[in-house]
Amino acid sequence: MSGRRAVQGIWLIERGSGRNLVAKAYTEIDIDMDLIAPFLAATHTFIDRASSEELQTIDTESNRYVWVANEFLLFVMVVSKGARLGHMRFILEYALAEFMRNEVPKNSDVSAMLKRWHGTTSTFKHFEEYVDELISQYESTDESLTAGKAMDCLAVYSHLFRAILRVKAPKKTRTKLTKKIRELAQPVLELDPVLSEIQIDDNGVEILHLDISKIHYRTLRQGLEMLLQVVTEATRETVTQAAFRKMIFDKAMPYVKRDIERLQLYCILDDVVRYLF
Repeated sequence: MSGRRAVQGIWLIERGSGRNLVAKAYTEIDIDMDLIAPFLAATHTFIDRASSEELQTIDTESNRYVWVANEFLLFVMVVSKGARLGHMRFILEYALAEFMRNEVPKNSDVSAMLKRWHGTTSTFKHFEEYVDELISQYESTDESLTAGKAMDCLAVYSHLFRAILRVKAPKKTRTKLTKKIRELAQPVLELDPVLSEIQIDDNGVEILHLDISKIHYRTLRQGLEMLLQVVTEATRETVTQAAFRKMIFDKAMPYVKRDIERLQLYCILDDVVRYLF
């Protein structure tokens, strides 16, 4: 079971001292959870000062470190090489925001709280349990959770396809666009029998009817990402540059802004940035 886990360990570290507020291993990783914290804090400080870019991951031979930070705290995960980094970072950002809301006293700030803290990790036991639950939800293979993720992804991609294909174009151009999408989408439709049921016509790209119980979640996500790339490229190549730009600002961006948390949660925001902008 442990070999299949995406999240192998987490640390919430005081940046200045390298002290662990929370340290938890979820697999039998060969790491001293207490000794590694000062090293991670020092490494992050070096990267922060020496790099002109905001580096947020480090790869090792067997796994990957990913983190988020604020002025006083560094929240680190060690994850498998196959873990989706966008999703991991979203979990870290979400949990760190939760810590700032609920663990820092109302009449204080994080700096003052850390000065008063005596280094006892049990102080933050409630937060550790919260992170456990968050990671457990992600790692769960429960069918209802997988179905929920699949339905969410169908809904999000359906909105994106609808937004893109609301681009202004004459009827002749729209017919040409539909034909081009059909042609470019063939590899997607051939990935899985369920994906072959995707409907592409002058009314748009219809995916909400797909039977998610008959397709693996990863295959569904792969197919939808490929289809987003196809629809975007076909639209960009078929309509005028002005029409495409207007669609981005008037249709696509307003939807992305409204549903930003769900787009981040399922790493679809990465796809949107990669293909639309």
